[in-house]
Amino acid sequence: MNLETGLNELIAPYKNQVSICMYNTDNLVFSYQEHRQFPAASLIKLGVLATQLAQNEDLNQMINVSRTPKVGGAGVLQLLTPEEWPIKDLLGLMIADSDNYAANVMIDHLSMTAINQWLDANHYDGTSLQRRLMDTEAKKTGRENLISAFDSLRLFRELMQHYPQVHGWFLNQQFRGKLPLTMDETAEDVAIYNKTGEGPNIDHDVARFVKNGHVIDVAVLTQGFTDRLVAITLMAKIGQLIYHSL
Repeated sequence: MNLETGLNELIAPYKNQVSICMYNTDNLVFSYQEHRQFPAASLIKLGVLATQLAQNEDLNQMINVSRTPKVGGAGVLQLLTPEEWPIKDLLGLMIADSDNYAANVMIDHLSMTAINQWLDANHYDGTSLQRRLMDTEAKKTGRENLISAFDSLRLFRELMQHYPQVHGWFLNQQFRGKLPLTMDETAEDVAIYNKTGEGPNIDHDVARFVKNGHVIDVAVLTQGFTDRLVAITLMAKIGQLIYHSL
């Protein structure tokens, strides 16, 4: 079974709930609803990261995080006592630990306007930052962060290509229970760089699989699975299919 056939079989029962975009090196090899907008969850952090790195600021610059209200959810910054942190550490926490508080500090540092202007200027037409992470009041008013599989994969690939400092953050991602699920801690012949997103009835993952010099990049976005285990199992099977195709 080839990769395309296998992917079509896996997503066939869930076509209203899934979006996929996949590249083999620089060739688009599979896409389905890749421009459909989904609630971004933590994938919006890719846009924040790309905007920050494009500023060419000194990443050792210190930021006082106390000016941004603490939020819960993923991340450890809310539990730590130092009030000043270098930008590079905040970005690392935002990606490797999916830290929501660190993300909000960076959003405040850059401004929502500047991030959206950067996204617009670089033609990320399916991506929009409308609120801070974990801002339930803003969400109640209909303000939602949005992204597409196409945009999320393009952001990820651009970051991996142009900013080598991000490689360690994605490779050491703490949330590995989706596309890398069946390989993490067991398969030593593959390196997987990834960034997840999750929320109510939302599970996303964007990843790079590297095995024997071959590279496959993929974004899988899902919404509307009432049984989250089904969505995670689907992603794990997609990751396993990619692994065996390399």
